[in-house]
Amino acid sequence: MSIPHEPSAPADPVAQAWHYPLFEAILQRRARRFPLGATMPGKAQHFVSPHPPLPLSPQEEALLILAGTGLSGLQLGDLPFVDAQGASLGGNTLLQFAGRVYASACGAHGTELFYTNDTGVYLVRLRPVAPQRMQEYTGCEDRERLLRLVEAHTVRLQAQRLDIPRRWPALLAFNQWNVNVPGSTLFMPVTDVTGEYINLLLLLFDAPHRLYIYDDLNGNAEPLKRWAEAGKLERRFAYPLSQLERSAAQQFVAVEQALMLQNMYLALQAMGLGGWLFGAGNPLVVFGGTPAPGLGFRFWRPPAGSKNPAPHPVGLDGLFEAYCPPYYPSMAAAVEAVVASKWGQGGLFTGDGGPVPFRDPQHLAREVPVTPDEVVQMAKDLCTYIYQTYGRFPAQLDAMNMCLWLQAHHLETAYYDRFLQPGAYHEAIATHLQRWHAAPSPPREPPTPGVPCRKRLDKA
Repeated sequence: MSIPHEPSAPADPVAQAWHYPLFEAILQRRARRFPLGATMPGKAQHFVSPHPPLPLSPQEEALLILAGTGLSGLQLGDLPFVDAQGASLGGNTLLQFAGRVYASACGAHGTELFYTNDTGVYLVRLRPVAPQRMQEYTGCEDRERLLRLVEAHTVRLQAQRLDIPRRWPALLAFNQWNVNVPGSTLFMPVTDVTGEYINLLLLLFDAPHRLYIYDDLNGNAEPLKRWAEAGKLERRFAYPLSQLERSAAQQFVAVEQALMLQNMYLALQAMGLGGWLFGAGNPLVVFGGTPAPGLGFRFWRPPAGSKNPAPHPVGLDGLFEAYCPPYYPSMAAAVEAVVASKWGQGGLFTGDGGPVPFRDPQHLAREVPVTPDEVVQMAKDLCTYIYQTYGRFPAQLDAMNMCLWLQAHHLETAYYDRFLQPGAYHEAIATHLQRWHAAPSPPREPPTPGVPCRKRLDKA
């Protein structure tokens, strides 16, 4: 199989990756786990790579990061804010007009990408970066600028590869042979759930939803009872706290991280790299909640007597901080900070909060309804109750959450040639070293004969 691209595209590996067909990348996606320099344990398929490890180049890493978490322009905000009578329809739930390459509920984009390689541990800090155009990419002249943007907002946290113990419970047994080995780059998204959690409460408590949340984890306690009795919340829309937090885990953490890494997974195909997406190692170990330093996150330890005494990661001081103590003096203050991001000085909906997608920026100030004070107080009441009862926020879900990883590496094709049928990897992988590193590709079994796609199309 050839690598189809536009006839005018230069024979540059980055340009070839940009021109790679989407549907071919989707259908070629496989977990390809064997990196150069590794050793497969076992008996029948025991194999020692005859090649040394080969790290990804900074250019290769930047292209993967751009595919996973790059800034793509302004999101469109094409949803109704009010009905014909001016009543809120909840469109004010948006948290940003920044568009990124992965989807996010309410435009929150609460996930930042960490990665580690032979030279250290890094954080890509793109949450504070605002787009300046409707579309940040309009043609090939934008490619280098977008890659430089990634580099400009990458912070090195440690000067050596992340130390992940090669044993259970840090890593599952079948991942210990090849995860985070020399030459590999391990990408680890981390999601702050607290800001979007608070934002979701502001949406659910406001008209027309008026959801009534009770605590099924604590004897069906009703921290919002006074609001229901005042007719401000609907008991017929009763919703358990445990379900709210399960939804937060799915919608904020699992969805954002899966979409981010799936983008990178497809980019692996276009670039001709090996790798795979898999469940994260033990978060307590990786974040730094044990004697091992991990990523260096601050852990919050609930006071004695709390209903959930488990310590949990809340942030990296000054770099990536959750909306909860110790970064705010109280949960009421954390709620106020989320509200201020929308309607405070320089807030999203104030008209001076940065670029917006609308032709008339004043459209926001005229039409987007401000969250009522009583709704803000409901959110404060519930968040304060959770913090006082469980000694932490959220109640069961960690403030900073990690569930999926993706490793990228140069594939040891000799293993696949020996043990697997032809077709285990595609032409972009077979020729990667020659195209990206000016090195001859290792000898391999001949590919299955086939007709190039362009010829098939011409014939049709």
